[in-house]
Order: sequence, then C-alpha cells, then structure tokens
Amino acid sequence: MGIGQLLAPLDEYDLTFPDLTAFVRLACMAKPFIRQCMTDIRHPPIHPPEVVVSLLAGALSQDPPTILACWVAFRQVIWTHSAVLPTDQEIEVFNRHGLVRGIVATLTDVNTFRASLFTLRDGSLPVHSVSTYCRQCHTRYYPNYWTNNTDSTRIYYAGVPSVIQAARHFYIEAALLELFAATKVFGWMSSMNCARVYNYALARRHAYISNNRRAFDATLPQAFDEEFSWQYTLRMRDTDVLNGFFIYSLLLEKAENNSCLVLPHNEQQRIRIDVALSERNKEMEGIGQEAYPHACDLCFIIIGDDDSKSKIQAAVCDGNTIGHPCCAVHDCKVPLMTNHHHFCPDHQDLNQRCAVDGCDEVNASGFRTCANADHQALEDAYFKPAKALFQLRARLKRAGVTLPLDSVPSSSDSGSSNPNSADEDLEVIVDSECDGKPENGNKHLRARFGRRRTHNEQLIMRPCGVILARATFFGSEAVSAVNEFAKAVFPTAASTPEYFVFDNNCKLRAHQDAIGDDHFAATGMPVDVFHFNSKHKETDTYCQQHCNPAAFPELISGGKWRFNTSICEQTNVWLGGYQAILRDMSVHRYNFYLDEMIKRRNRYIISELERRGHSPWMISMDTLFGSD
Repeated sequence: MGIGQLLAPLDEYDLTFPDLTAFVRLACMAKPFIRQCMTDIRHPPIHPPEVVVSLLAGALSQDPPTILACWVAFRQVIWTHSAVLPTDQEIEVFNRHGLVRGIVATLTDVNTFRASLFTLRDGSLPVHSVSTYCRQCHTRYYPNYWTNNTDSTRIYYAGVPSVIQAARHFYIEAALLELFAATKVFGWMSSMNCARVYNYALARRHAYISNNRRAFDATLPQAFDEEFSWQYTLRMRDTDVLNGFFIYSLLLEKAENNSCLVLPHNEQQRIRIDVALSERNKEMEGIGQEAYPHACDLCFIIIGDDDSKSKIQAAVCDGNTIGHPCCAVHDCKVPLMTNHHHFCPDHQDLNQRCAVDGCDEVNASGFRTCANADHQALEDAYFKPAKALFQLRARLKRAGVTLPLDSVPSSSDSGSSNPNSADEDLEVIVDSECDGKPENGNKHLRARFGRRRTHNEQLIMRPCGVILARATFFGSEAVSAVNEFAKAVFPTAASTPEYFVFDNNCKLRAHQDAIGDDHFAATGMPVDVFHFNSKHKETDTYCQQHCNPAAFPELISGGKWRFNTSICEQTNVWLGGYQAILRDMSVHRYNFYLDEMIKRRNRYIISELERRGHSPWMISMDTLFGSD
C-alpha cells in the first residue's frame, strides 16, 4: 500500500506529520494493554478499547473520531511495529492521561545485550535484545515473556511470536523451527544434524555459491570468506535447536487452547522446560492426542441396509522396542535422577549390591560385583569383551530403521577400547568351565552392568494410519499391561471399537476371561492375518475359536479385508527411526518428543486422507464420553 492510500482516510482531518508520528508511537505504547483485552492477538482490532481512544485523544489533544480515523489508517502499521523506546516526555504524557483510566507506561531501566538470531531466509545475524522495566508494577518485559519481582515465573505473551528465544543469547525464527520440526517428522533428523544443515546451507545467504565455488566462479568476493566477529557464536548449536523446538511446540499448544505458557524463571533453561514438558505429557496420556476422535472411510465403515445399519470401527495394537533409560529394577516406573544413574531414587541402595542376578551380597571394593570370583569374572568380561571365554549378548533387539544421531562422527567416536562404553543394556552370560556337561546342565550366570531401558513403546492406531495413543511398557509386553492400556484408551462402552486387532489377542482374551474383565465383551478380538498364519498353532482350539480373523465375516468384503490390520507393523518402521535420537533423552523430553512427532504425523496423515477423498472427520467427544 502506498503512502497516498494509507493517508487517504485522513484527508478531512487537519493533521500534521508530527501529529501522525506521535499517534503511532503512543498507540504502540498502548499495544500491550490492547492485547490484554483480546483473545486473538494475531490481527489488530477494528477499533481499540474506548479507554485507549480516550487516552490517545487526551494525550494528543484530538477528538475521539480523529483518533479512530488514525487507528483505521495505521492499525496494521502499529500492530506489526516493533516495540518503541519511549522518551521521558512520552511516558509522562501517556501516564498523565492513562493513570486515571488504569493504563500506565512507566517502562524504564532499558537493558540491551548482544545476541544471535537465526533466520530461515537471511541466515544468522548479530542482533541486540532489549528488555524494559516498569517501576510501578515491578515487571520486566522481554521479547517473548515478562517476569515480576513478586514471584519467580516467566509468563509468555499470548500467541506465537515470530522469533523464539531458545537460550539467553540465542533466538530462532519460528519459521525455521517449523522447518526443523518437519525434518524431524519426515526425515528423522536429530538436532545435531539440523544444526549442521543450517550452518552449512542456510547460515549464510549465498551458501549455495560458497559451497559450490567451482560451479559458479573461481573468483568470489572476499566477504564470502570473512567470519563476522561477534561476542556470541553465529553458528547454530544442537542444544538451541532442541530447546527451541520444545518451546515453540509448547507455545503452539498453548495458542491452540487460548492460554499462555508459564515457566519457572529462576532455573536453568533445561529444568524450566522440563517442568512444562512433564505437564503436557500427563495431558497426552490415554485420550490426549488431538486426533483421538478421528474417523474416515478407511477406519469407520457403515454396513447393512436402510433397515439395519451398523458401524464397524477397528483399532490395531502393537509395540516397538525403542525405549529410554530407566531404573534397573524390573518394571519400576520411577524416573531416574539423571540418565547416568542405574537406579531410581527409591532403589539407590541397590548400587551397593552385586550386579549378578540373584546375588544380594555387597559389592567388593572397586567392583560392581561381590567377592565371588565367578561374579567378578563376569564384570571382567563386560569391560574386556575381547576375552574368548565369555559371550556378550545384547538383551534388547532394536526393531525398525536405526539412524545415527549425528551424520558426521565426532573425534570421541573413534579409538574407544570398550565397545560397551555406550553403557547399553547388556547381559553378560558365562557357561561353567568343565570338560563334560554336568548332569544338571551348564551353569549360567547373568549380570547387568549397563543401563536398563524400557521394554517397548505400545501404539494403538486406526487402520487408516492415525495413531490414537502411545504408552511406554517398562518391563515387558505383558497382556495384562496391554489390557490396561487398551482400557485407558477406550474407557467407555461408546468409545470401544467393534474390533481390536493385536498379534497376541488369544492370550489377551484368555487373560480377560481369567480375571472376569468384560470391558471389551462387545469387541471382536482377531489376530492380524500375518501373525495368525505364522505364530499361532492350528491345534490351539481357544485361539481358533476366538481370534481367527476368518471367524469375523464383517471384516471381509469382496474377498478382501476391509481394514489394513498390519498398519502398526508398517508404522513401527517410522517409529523405529527415532531410536538414535531418543536414546539419551530424559524421560520427560523423550515422551514429549514422541507425542509431538505423532501429533504432527497424524495431521499429515489426515490431510492426505482428505486429499485422497476418504472424508476424515472428528467424532464428537460427547458421543464417546457423554456430556458430563
């Protein structure tokens, strides 16, 4: 819009250029108050609140209609204008007319410090970050949030800012963080590799030229080779990518729910973020995924004629053996204090016990085993695996695609003398040394020296590919745990599916019968075709009667299965790609990261279902759970 068009609504008013600049500056000073009166701050209001109109009219010696005309002409400019640094005179006149109306502008004590800004289109830039302080309410205002001296919280402004503060001196554009999030969903990109890609291809505006000198020109301006001298690095760091991703995701979630993000202020960045991640993780348990009430033509089918119509809705369950470090006590769910610990706070005393299974003796000095020579031999086998007397066996077999955390090996990756230095969950197994086999068989000793990891991630999905829920199984994929998980995902009769597909449904159904659990009495429980043919015996009468997929004719139409019952197996390939990225994350970050990846993937799956004409829609939550 040209200046003539911008000023056209003001032709009938006698306003000078200083009048207009004063209006814009004072209106920018009133913007924080205007935002507090709004639920959606993405666009300026058609008219500002009456108290703001009165304030500006008094401060500028104009009548309200003139102020409203100026607002109509400049509201877009005001709304997108960066924060102004008011002069003492402007603060005085603003407060003189604002105090009586409950609006004040006493921002002083301006703090400016150097920082680095990482942008999507303009590369990495040296910037100055500014904060101001209000002496009346004792509040300091930062670019993303404000803090008050009376408490120790930082309250983020409503909405999602265009620039996210990932660390005290490092800011990342929201558009760039959205790109990083997409690469994580579709390319399993670690934060390290996101940072490396940025530094190589985006940090400099003409990186495509400097990275391919021979193709463009042998003679390039000297500016291509010069490193800008700045107090803080202009190279992206992996910690900032990850922290930025977490804060950006939290702000998006709060904006979607018309609330504000509140974090502890006087804490380290990692700790303050983990507090919010933990709260969000609890909300995601069970039915927390936004796509939980999803339905479409591929997972919600109507059968029968006009006189007797009924619906068929299916869910599929399976697990993938990725996991996070956990307490070495079987099935203990108490989080570790740090990922370097082997036991949770409740089981710290076990650090002094022999690592051999079944041995309760105290550790010998300098060992993690007791004084028993055979037990110490196992420890020697773990730390010196080249000895041929012993066999090292990895207990956890990782399923799916495994990608390295970093695309470029670091110097610490080479020259390691101990293959077990990653402190993996390994069992050391030794056979007794004797010339003949003992009558009672070979003696086996087992010990755990590395960290235990959770057993698997369990998914419940719709056959169309939408993931309804995820749960971490700590000790094993026991049918009792699957039963409790399924009940948490389908807690009411209206929410239970007509068919629940699981590769061990015969044992699950038998477990439900044994404990008298009739929660899924109206749900058919077939085993998917692949597992039924390959892993279930024909002689198992119970399995054949209750779980043979051919016993459910509603699942077959025109000689083909109505649903893709192998969808979990296919999705596990995608989920397994996060093994290397998640392996050393704390439990809160691990859970949030996976839930966020699932949320974003679900959105993409649903958009593809829409594009392909499968009519996705959302079932009313009142229909599933009632209106109470």
